[in-house]
Amino acid sequence: MNQFDTLIVGGRYFDGTGGPSRIAHVGIKDGRVAEVFDQQPEPGLATRTIDASGCWVTPGFLDTHTHYDAELLVAPSLSESVRHGVTTVLIGSCSLSMVCSDPEDASDIFTRVETVPREKVLPILKQHKSWQTPKEWVAFMDQHPLGPNVISFLGHSDLRTAVMGLHRATDRNVTPTPEEQQKMEALLEEALQEGFLGLSTMCLKWDKVDGDREWSKSLPSTYARWREVSRSECTFAPVRAGAPGRTECGQSVAGDPVPERDPGLVEKAAENNPHCDDRPQG
Repeated sequence: MNQFDTLIVGGRYFDGTGGPSRIAHVGIKDGRVAEVFDQQPEPGLATRTIDASGCWVTPGFLDTHTHYDAELLVAPSLSESVRHGVTTVLIGSCSLSMVCSDPEDASDIFTRVETVPREKVLPILKQHKSWQTPKEWVAFMDQHPLGPNVISFLGHSDLRTAVMGLHRATDRNVTPTPEEQQKMEALLEEALQEGFLGLSTMCLKWDKVDGDREWSKSLPSTYARWREVSRSECTFAPVRAGAPGRTECGQSVAGDPVPERDPGLVEKAAENNPHCDDRPQG
């Protein structure tokens, strides 16, 4: 039996630590780097040898802002990203995911923001979307023939729309009922337990809703008051700044338990949080 499945020889090797590159040779076994050689090994050590002379050999790239949420459903290989060396993509940014809300709502909060035709995205969601919860979405993705690895935030606009309805979620005069707030927190907790990175929100008002129902309103996340968002932040973890107008909270990793919630502690933390006032985020 060969020691390696593949040898990549003669390439300029970058190890991902930020250290200097060098000409080196990489032995791969069972899909993992098993050994790095400074001297070229014998070809007989591997089933396959790739001559990488004149090429760079690098760790896979992480694309941390993609909005591939709909494209993944019909083109899960994401071949163009993989062809350029991307091995992990992040979706669910900017308060937009396609996890909890129904197909039409998920399409309408997504397509105008991302300049993707509604007449393309909505049929895709109607055909493929069989899930309504984070756990069901993960189960679908586990069976989907993905090209790269996929990690996701749960989008606050998606979450808010699913629980409150698109009309109420985009009404400045409406706040979630206690029951709706609890349901949103329960879905976020489920998402963290299932390995989502956290909650993405949006404060920028110029991203608009598509469709003929709530046309040109700002995204649902922008109508949330800080107290609503802070309850979720205080429940699970401090907020972490993302791209302009976006925040992420949670930071749970798959397999790590999310701490049990203490409602009294959450309320006290919200009261003491300077952001927990009655101002809309925008």
